[in-house]
Amino acid sequence: MNLLDRYIIRQLFWNMLLVLGGLISLYLLIDFFEQIDQFTEKGLSIGFALRFFIIKIPSIYYQLSPVAILLAGIITLGLLNHNREAMALNAGGISLWRILTPMILASLLLTLITLAMSQWLLPITTSKTNKIWYTQVKQPIINGILQNGRIFFRGSEGIYTFRLTKDDHAYRDLIYTQWDDNYSLTNFLVAQSAHHKEEWHLGKGLEKTLTPQGTYAIKTFRKRQVALKEGATDFFAPVYRAEEHSITYLWHKAQQDKKEGLLTGTLDFYARLSFILLGVPLFIVAIPLTIHVHQRWGRDLTVAIPLSCCLAFVFWGIWSSMQSMARAEILTPNMAAWSIHIAMLGIGLFSISRMNRGG
Repeated sequence: MNLLDRYIIRQLFWNMLLVLGGLISLYLLIDFFEQIDQFTEKGLSIGFALRFFIIKIPSIYYQLSPVAILLAGIITLGLLNHNREAMALNAGGISLWRILTPMILASLLLTLITLAMSQWLLPITTSKTNKIWYTQVKQPIINGILQNGRIFFRGSEGIYTFRLTKDDHAYRDLIYTQWDDNYSLTNFLVAQSAHHKEEWHLGKGLEKTLTPQGTYAIKTFRKRQVALKEGATDFFAPVYRAEEHSITYLWHKAQQDKKEGLLTGTLDFYARLSFILLGVPLFIVAIPLTIHVHQRWGRDLTVAIPLSCCLAFVFWGIWSSMQSMARAEILTPNMAAWSIHIAMLGIGLFSISRMNRGG
């Protein structure tokens, strides 16, 4: 690596740190003032809230990394143009491709860092923030109906009703009722306490079951284990997002879903990978725009940055729409994940080749 490469890569990494610092600080500031009331209402301290937001930083970095790579590259290229360094390099016989190569390689390296974080760090921190948010700050999202302090949930074979406790897997005053096709009661189960861990562990209750003779048998119990179709996690909407899983987990889940004829795992895996890889195509497609702005109006960052952000918003919107269409089975997972990358790379590389005058 020669002096020019080291200089450009150092500038891009430094600009990446500045961009990330600014974006993450702004994100945290808005998030803090929007959510701090919810922490204080639950009796949680400001220090606890600050720890929550610090743990959330890897998740914020994951969300902002494509735009950060785009802006870091555009700022680096804009400064080279503004300081006449790119012009001097071109005058010395150094082509545009030669100037852009270390920037693109540095962008790829930053993407690999994001991939590594997504594999090892992001699942841990996202799991912690989700657990804090959904167990200590926000109530879990209920799949059933909440009425008069009781939750009513319709399972595959019967209806559950119970009261919540502080433990996610423990409940009070559980009632389970089951009917046959003629709407005759076949099973009626009541327990003062219930705890689910692989099986239901019930305390102090009774069970009323329909016998073959058409009568009901009633049994009381102090402790009992029961195998019901639904478990504790079925009562609440899932709070865990795909970011809680590593890339390798999503890959194995995709292979398992393929065997069962499902697309969910493949969509999650491709969505994670393609989102992380958006940064480099975004930067490449924005390079001709930055150069054109400099050549046409003699302006660099004041125009190039807003235009690049608009460009990123447009392509991100298209990518998001394609993900939705893939989940609706309008597009294939491969098409939804990679067609926008191919389009950006094609447009960007073709435009750069036309602008290249050095080689």
